Formats: sequence, structure tokens, C-alpha cells
Amino acid sequence: MTAPAQEVAELWSAGNPVLYLAGPDEERSLAACADAAAQLGARAVTWSTARGLEGVDAAARTPEAVLDALSRASQPLLVAALDFHVALRAPAVARRLKDLAPRMEQAGCCLAIVAPRVDLPEGLEGEVAVVRVPPPVPEELGAQLDAVRSGVAGEAAGPLPPDVRQRAVIAAQGLTRAQAQRAFVRALQRDPALGDVGLATLVDEKGRRLGRDLGLEIVDPSGAEEVLGGLATFKAWMEERAAAFRAEAGAYGLEAPRGVLLVGVQGCGKSLAAKVAAARLGVPILRLDLPLVLGARDGAEESLARAVEAAEGIAPVALWVDEIEKGFAGSSPGDGADPRAARLLGAFSTWLQERKGPVFVVATANDVTRLPPELLRRGRFDELFFVDLPDIEARREILSLHLRRRGRDPALVDVPALAEVCADYSGAELEQVVVGALHRSFVLGREVETTDLRRVAQDLVPLFRTYEEQIKTLREWARGRARVAGRTGAVVDLFRRAGG
Repeated sequence: MTAPAQEVAELWSAGNPVLYLAGPDEERSLAACADAAAQLGARAVTWSTARGLEGVDAAARTPEAVLDALSRASQPLLVAALDFHVALRAPAVARRLKDLAPRMEQAGCCLAIVAPRVDLPEGLEGEVAVVRVPPPVPEELGAQLDAVRSGVAGEAAGPLPPDVRQRAVIAAQGLTRAQAQRAFVRALQRDPALGDVGLATLVDEKGRRLGRDLGLEIVDPSGAEEVLGGLATFKAWMEERAAAFRAEAGAYGLEAPRGVLLVGVQGCGKSLAAKVAAARLGVPILRLDLPLVLGARDGAEESLARAVEAAEGIAPVALWVDEIEKGFAGSSPGDGADPRAARLLGAFSTWLQERKGPVFVVATANDVTRLPPELLRRGRFDELFFVDLPDIEARREILSLHLRRRGRDPALVDVPALAEVCADYSGAELEQVVVGALHRSFVLGREVETTDLRRVAQDLVPLFRTYEEQIKTLREWARGRARVAGRTGAVVDLFRRAGG
């Protein structure tokens, strides 16, 4: 018996007459109701406005009709009502259900409202027990994959190699049974061995649903390692944490790492660092669009709960929350504080502290003055890193990296001298130096030279000149609060330039 079915059986037998099964997988919710009724030796029927009470009264298609049927029942009965949350928006229906609840409890009857998300009117919250029905667990998806392969390939389909099967199941986590069925069929049709093409198909199917329904986007982390220059301390730390993501770490007594918060100067690689984190861990990365989630028409709190549930449902995974301080703006107490934002921050902070499963959260922030202090408490994240402007060694690395990415040999130009010229340039600005020089040399009809790079670098006005005071304030804030993400040998120079 699945966990949702067990929970339904326990709540029903404990005397709860109204349950609310919230989750994207309607089929799984109905199966939970049927299994719970079978365990208790009772009857379960499904109701909808299209089919009425299936197997009992096809004409009972109104909310009032299903409540009448429950009021007349003389034996324990569970009615799984599809989309009944819409009917509860009518005050008369909500009132009737509340009045009927004691009679249903006495008769051992139960109304199980099956809906994609919680949507209860005021006055009913205390009368309804909510059951969260997550997507299928890996064991269910594995069995479903085996069944689909048998159907697609017939008896000729031998067992998949264990590592291939595991990757396919992980790629499908978070999908409903129906969605997984379609995704498996499509993937096997394109790639019967479920190699790179098949796995990409599964990821594509999952990305389609997550982005549309939950404000989550699957991000491709490939190539991030080659693009991110500098941040040597952060990379070394991630390598260490990646070891703890392996299965044998649990046997050693290590819990899966929880995440990292990256604060610092714009354009210095925080977003790339999030992708590198996922690549080092060897897991997919989801980007959580906080403004989209918090502005959802179905309610920000419910939308946020569904998003983080989905992330847990497809773990192991990295969850990237970009510019997290903007998502919870107005949450701090004081004049102009937004109570809703404070509640959302509280819910998210609690999830960060108590989340289950290997979800590695990578949060990035530019403006520390707007960063809620709740997010800085130990236990939310494993570490807090400060990402500063690259030091001279990192500048050399970044310039060389972008030249090589564009087919140029860094040895043919004076990279060390150029790195000296580009003091206080961000990683993004160093990339623009290379891009701008290539544009210049292309127009001149020759290969790029050091003079081209130097000219572009001298013409470019770095962000540091415009926001020098803010950047120095940021460095001062980071002193003693955060680890420096770059080489530790550069720390003294960075803080000296900050006025320390």
C-alpha cells in the first residue's frame, strides 16, 4: 500500500469525514482512495459532474446529489469527488457539507475531495484533513518503465542495465503516472536503449510540465565548468560536498549536503556557479522562478508549496533560486512590511531547515541589505560564500578561457599585461573585452591582437567605477560573515582595497 493510501485509511478510520487529496496525479489519488477502502473493508466510488456516482447513480451529477447520497448511506462509504473544490466556492454547498459532517462521521462515511491543489473556503479549514499526494516514487516508476518497455518492444526486450534504468527513473521523477507513461513511450520510440537521446527526451517532457505548472525550469548545466573562471575556493568546496552526495556517504554517517548561498558583485559568476554546483554533484538543476511562483493566481503560499514538493519529488536535484532577496522583498518587520511576504519567507525558511531528500539549494543574491536574516541562519545552508571581483590570477584565467572558447590561443596575446589593465573588472566585463576585440579585429580584416584587447578594455567603464561605494560596503559586510569564493591568497588584497 502506498503512503497516501495508508494516510487516507488512518484519517478515515480516526473519524475524519472530509479529506482533501491534493496533488497533480489524479489517478494516484483515486488509487489511494480505493486501496484505503479495501483495507477497511468498505466501499469506494468515484463522483464527477460528467459521470455522476459511478456504479451507483449516474444521474447524481450535482454537488447536492452527492451530498444527498452520503446523507442516506447506511454502510461505510468513501466517495472520491473529482474537482469538488470548485463546487465548494458556492456558500450553500460549503454550508451543507459542514452541517452534514457529523452525520457522515457517525455513519462511517467519507468525502475525499480530489484536486490538483488545496483551495478551501473560509470556515471549512478546520473540518477538512489535507493529504498531500506526491508523484509516483522511484519504485513505482521503475515498474511502470518495465511494463512500458514490454509493451513497446514485446518479449524481445531484455532487462535494462541497472545504471541505465536508474537514470531513466530519476529523469522521470516528478511526473504523474499518465505523464510518465507518455514520456517513457516517446523516449523508447526514439531510443530503445534509453541512451543520451532517450534521457534527453524524458528530461524534455518533465521540463515541459514543471515550467508550465510550477514555475520551475530545467536548466542545462553542461559547459558551465569550462565557462566559469576563478572561484577556486568555491570549486574545491563543491568537490568535497559532491562526495557526500554518493550513496556510500550515508552509510558513513553523512547527510546529503543542504546547499550554498552565494552573495556578491553582479557579473562575477554566481549564476554560472549554480550550474557548476549541479555538474559537480552529477544531478539535474531546476531554476525556481520566485516572482512567477509568488504571483500565482492560485495563491502564492500554495504555489510555493507545490514547487518545493515537486523539487523533492524528483530528488536528487539542485534547486537554483536566483536573486533570492528580490523574491522576499518586504518580509522584514518595520514600516511598509508585507505580512504575506513574511509568511512566505517563514514557509520557505522552514522548508530549507526541514526538507527531506537530497535537494541541494543554490541561492544567489546581489543586494545583501535586502537579504532576510532568516536565510543566513546555520542549518538553512551549509555555507555562505562571498563572490568578489576576480583577482589578477582569476582575471588571467577568465581572459584565457574566453579566448579559447572562441578558437584563439591565449599564448598569442599578452594576457598577463591585459589582466593588469583590467583591474576591478567583473567576469562578465572581461568576456566583453574579448568579444569587443574580436568585433574590432574582424572589421579590420585580421586576427585579434593585444592592442585590440587593450583598446576595448580601456574604453569599457566597469561597474566598479559606478558603484564603488556599494561594492566596498558589500565587501565590508562579507568580512567575518562569509567565505571568499576566490583564492584565499587574494583575500588580503581584496580587503586592503576595500579600505581594511
